[in-house]
Amino acid sequence: MESNDTKGTRSWVGVLFLLLSATFDSLSNEFVTLASNEGIPGLQMLFLNRLSLLILVIIAWPVFRPKLSALSCKQIAVLILITAGHNLEQGLVFISLTYTVPGIAYTIRRGTETILTVIISFFLLGEVLGLLDFFGIFLNVVGVVAVGYNLMFGTGKRISVNVLTFALPLLAAVVGSPLTVFDKYLLGRQDVHVLVLLLGISSTGTLYLPALSHVLETPVWKMSWQAAAYLVGMNVSYVLSVVFWYCGMYLENAGVAMAISVMTVPITIVLDYFVLSKTPGALKLAGGALVFAGSMTVSVVTVWRNWKAEKRTRLLQELNFGVPTKDR
Repeated sequence: MESNDTKGTRSWVGVLFLLLSATFDSLSNEFVTLASNEGIPGLQMLFLNRLSLLILVIIAWPVFRPKLSALSCKQIAVLILITAGHNLEQGLVFISLTYTVPGIAYTIRRGTETILTVIISFFLLGEVLGLLDFFGIFLNVVGVVAVGYNLMFGTGKRISVNVLTFALPLLAAVVGSPLTVFDKYLLGRQDVHVLVLLLGISSTGTLYLPALSHVLETPVWKMSWQAAAYLVGMNVSYVLSVVFWYCGMYLENAGVAMAISVMTVPITIVLDYFVLSKTPGALKLAGGALVFAGSMTVSVVTVWRNWKAEKRTRLLQELNFGVPTKDR
């Protein structure tokens, strides 16, 4: 029989959502690579991502019926700020990966964003992590640096760097870190429905990305069935990744969510091997193993912490004591 300590527990749900988000994010990146090999431009793929997300919001809106009229002026102002910030971050990430050294850009953005999110969430939301959480984050950062070093120098190609090589990904991290905290603030503290947030992000993206794509690139609409299949897989994976991400972040701390999301690194290494036939080197494998260990450390500690909080809440309820505010 199931014990009272484990019966009905939901301590693992948020972590599961975040791990699923990382999995589908990695899968989406694989489809992006495959579609790029078929000649599909990057901005066009970003537009299709936002369009797919908007379609999901339109379909789900009549089911959940979130009320825009219930938003306060403060919530609307923060929502507008977040919407603009997400699109700015998207542009910075695209530019940094396209016009600088991808390995350096990835390493700086991922490592900096994780650390900044933990710091900002502590000061703005009062989220406190334990020593094991920080140990896991440390492993994440070291692993990401190792993978980034392999991306920079493992190919044997000569690379050229300048100020923008470091400034663009750093700026993307500086913009993205507070956005994660503000997302958590709206969803967890202001009870703004996730569909409202996704509506703002997806609708603005579908407005400006087509024009930007026509100016900077040549969109490809006549394509092979194989390229079309890659785009479908990319968009489905992207939408599922976003949905699971916000569900997980609603349940967990912003710093925890960001640390677990770095699981995309080892998952991508595995998918690269099976999908793209890319054999990783020893340094890349070691970096991926460190990131896996770090993300799993944070995941296990988070589940354990949630389980203890649930156990304490049930005990207080059985004794007819009030539930502490922080456990509600």
